[in-house]
Amino acid sequence: MATALIVLAAGQGTRMLSDTPKVLHEVAGLPLFAHAIASGAVLDPERVVLVVGHGGEAVEKAATEHDVAVALQAEQLGTAHAVASAKEALAGFTGDAVVLYGDTPFIRPETLAAM
Repeated sequence: MATALIVLAAGQGTRMLSDTPKVLHEVAGLPLFAHAIASGAVLDPERVVLVVGHGGEAVEKAATEHDVAVALQAEQLGTAHAVASAKEALAGFTGDAVVLYGDTPFIRPETLAAM
């Protein structure tokens, strides 16, 4: 069955005490969201959707280096709302969707494969 990744990257990151969107902070030379996408690659996703919100333009610009569709969550109304924001980018897709958090860079590919 086909798989899609929905990577949530819309949060404000107020606890980071930074004007930089949370998912753009770098770990090991890559923005946080890029690590989630790289881990998800083990699932050979048919589609990858990056849901942006706070600082969306900057996050979308950083996402151009990755093969992803970008969906905007204009208002941050919770996690389920963020996932629903990917609906248009997933139009016509049939299969399983795996939701990853763009600010959780250490999910192991082995963990995702075991799911």
